[in-house]
Amino acid sequence: MKSAASPGEGCASQAGFTLTELLVVASIIAIVIGMSIPNLSRAIDNAKLKGATQTLVAVYQDARVRATQNNASYEVLVSSAGVKPAQVCIDLNGDGICNASDPLMPISGKVSLNNNGVPSGLSSSTLGFSPLNTESSVMHDQNNDFVPGLAWNGLGMPCQRSSSSSPCGAVGWVQYLQLQRSGGDVLYAAVSVSPTGRIRTWTYIPSANGNGSWF
Repeated sequence: MKSAASPGEGCASQAGFTLTELLVVASIIAIVIGMSIPNLSRAIDNAKLKGATQTLVAVYQDARVRATQNNASYEVLVSSAGVKPAQVCIDLNGDGICNASDPLMPISGKVSLNNNGVPSGLSSSTLGFSPLNTESSVMHDQNNDFVPGLAWNGLGMPCQRSSSSSPCGAVGWVQYLQLQRSGGDVLYAAVSVSPTGRIRTWTYIPSANGNGSWF
């Protein structure tokens, strides 16, 4: 015949976690979170860089559409490398300045439009053409002032003109974007435009040996 259980015996079998077990679980959670935060931070910065890249692509596309619709040449002006937040505009009146009437798009505050100090790799062999950039541009506005930047002509082709009276001839182009992370490393992206007008985005993937690649 079974004896009746004492009141304390039923409660003992249903007891919760001990303090030691809770501390172990809390330590594991803290370790997992600590390992996840750097990856999460990098993912957020990569998303910001990608968003800025798509913004630049959208401005290029807008300039091309406007140029073909109006049978005119419109230049896309970008702010200097040190300006933050960076800005991009379409110079509709050809005066070489982003005015209030010109379509203007801001770039994410941490992203700069900077062709200096970027990793090598986007050469003519990779792109299939020899690209110009802001530093090698020969573009002149309607006042015949030198204003480096990519323009689009009435045929929807990326172009440059060496003077206000010369035709805007087709060229290839590349614009690099950089994001300086809080940890000190830099993320890189690029937008290339072929002489036929094909726009493509690129992302730089670093490697352990220091020789990364553009994809």
